[in-house]
Amino acid sequence: MVMVYFVSAHERKLEDMAHEWKDGPTPLRLLRLDVPEVLSSDLDTVVREKAIAAYRVALVPLFVEHGGLFIEHLNGFPGPLVKPFWERLQDRICSLIPPGQSRAARVVQKVCYCDGRTLRVYAGSVLGEIACERRGDEGIYWEPMFVPAGHTRTLGQMPREERLRVSASAEALRAFRRDVGL
Repeated sequence: MVMVYFVSAHERKLEDMAHEWKDGPTPLRLLRLDVPEVLSSDLDTVVREKAIAAYRVALVPLFVEHGGLFIEHLNGFPGPLVKPFWERLQDRICSLIPPGQSRAARVVQKVCYCDGRTLRVYAGSVLGEIACERRGDEGIYWEPMFVPAGHTRTLGQMPREERLRVSASAEALRAFRRDVGL
């Protein structure tokens, strides 16, 4: 069996991926590694470059994850630039959408697998909307401000099990695992 590593510097991402992997035939190995992220509005470019950079350091089969928050009112911004956007604005993201305007948003998460020869990208996507204010403390960054379609609570208000059931990153991970038989 091939051992696969998940690379991230974010503790909650590591915990979520390990939780999603718990029923796998092999244990998921976790590498706490801060990998430089390319600034690009193209999510595929960001996740591919992140995987290549991680592989160059670790030299083991691995995958990384990166996502984008595409807000309709902001013409799809911030997209994959969500981390620097969040670092500057945090909870003020909710107030960027004036009353009466569409709060629709889409989260796209991508997982990229790299083993030095192969580079494969898997995607998950969730439609929803930006809440009027931050609600909850679960999840990471913007998740307490995102309400998935068909739900009334933000991802930040949901316990891990429920949050991961509707999570775009868990969907991308499931696609990856199906493809490689893990």
